[in-house]
Amino acid sequence: MKTSKLFILIVAMLLSACSTTNVVSDYNPNIDFSRYQHYLWSEGSGADKNISPFIIDNVKAALQTQLSNRAYLKAPAPQAADLIVKYYLAEAADTIDRSPRLGLGIGSFGGNFGMSSSVGVPLGKDTVNRNVQIIIDFINPADMKLSWRGSLVVELHNSDPKANTAMIEEAVAEILNQFPPI
Repeated sequence: MKTSKLFILIVAMLLSACSTTNVVSDYNPNIDFSRYQHYLWSEGSGADKNISPFIIDNVKAALQTQLSNRAYLKAPAPQAADLIVKYYLAEAADTIDRSPRLGLGIGSFGGNFGMSSSVGVPLGKDTVNRNVQIIIDFINPADMKLSWRGSLVVELHNSDPKANTAMIEEAVAEILNQFPPI
């Protein structure tokens, strides 16, 4: 019985450690988001200079798909837009994946005193993962003020463009799940 409780606790801790970064969003509470129907791309969209143009194109394509899926239409003319969509990609802190490792330990236990030591032996090379923050802004064209902003940091793969495309599509969908605010 104790073993199964310990197993459940360990599994719960591992699953919580694998959770993704949360979407951060903010908005102007005085805006009526239900009136938004037609969007226009902002000329100010883009990315930091070190981010691949392929990643930028993937974000725009994913954003366009998500807007279309949510029944937002591209404005036929600039004056018909009631929403300006701006996106920006910024470099975020890289993470170092130091797994897998092998742990070796020794220890003793007696009475109320315990002591142990261990040594971590790397089994492979450290991997540096690139992180990119995707920022999506919705701007009111009447006064050019920010109406809503959502952002998320995603980890990109260094050698798998298809995995990056899927990761970006998922991230953009996750960001837009926060829009419109409730």
